[in-house]
This record gives sequence, C-alpha cells and structure tokens, in this order.
Amino acid sequence: MDYLILSFIGKTGKIIYTYDEDKKGMLTYESLLAGFRRGMRNGNWKRLSVFERALLLASLSYAKIRKRIVSGHLSMRLTEILEKLKETPAMRVFRRGLEKACELLMYGERKGLFSWAPSLKEWLKDPNYIFWLGTAYHVS
Repeated sequence: MDYLILSFIGKTGKIIYTYDEDKKGMLTYESLLAGFRRGMRNGNWKRLSVFERALLLASLSYAKIRKRIVSGHLSMRLTEILEKLKETPAMRVFRRGLEKACELLMYGERKGLFSWAPSLKEWLKDPNYIFWLGTAYHVS
C-alpha cells in the first residue's frame, strides 16, 4: 500500500512532527514545546487570542503525558496556532501586500483598468511590488 509519511527531526534527533496519511497528522510534545518557545521569544505569543493560548497550553500539558496529539481536528487547529507563532514581521507585511494586490487585481479587472495600464497587472504579480504594497498599507 502506498501512502505518505513525513517526519521532521528536531535538534535533539527526535521526531517532532509526523504527518501520516493514515493517521492524518500527529503533533508531538516536542513540536508543541518548540513552537511555544519560539512564539514566546519572538513576541507572537501576545498576538494569540485567549482561547488560542489556553488551547495550546492545555495541549502541551496533555502531550507531555501522552507524548502526542492524535486527533485530526485538534492537530489541524494547533498547526494553525503554531504557524501564527512562527510568523515573522516580513511574512505579515507580505501577506498584507498580497491581500491588497488581490483586491487591486479584482478591482482592475472589474473596472477595465488593465486595458489602458497593462503593466500594472505585471506589477501586481511581482513579489517586490507586493512587499512594497504591504509596507505602504501598514496598519499599526
């Protein structure tokens, strides 16, 4: 039977995250702890909602005893939280720029803007311009 198993090895040599198509992803205690520590160091812990913080701390406590989180739904939710904790300022700026570029692209298509300014459509696909849009429309 062909199926996919991906494992990520941490600094200690232990498997910190395993994705198995049969088991639909399992988060280990080490992966949760690494994400938690990274979020505390880079300040993204403060960006999480109270519910997300509580869910992560409860899952850390559970995984410390059971060694892993097996529930697919919970693993998916925790993976989203871990991605928020890993986020850098540049990633947030780029995401904001991408949202603005998509908005401008839809607006330009709807209003026929690209018929008289075709180079704008190319700019909206350029990563450097997208990053600039994210910095230009920075919300504090």
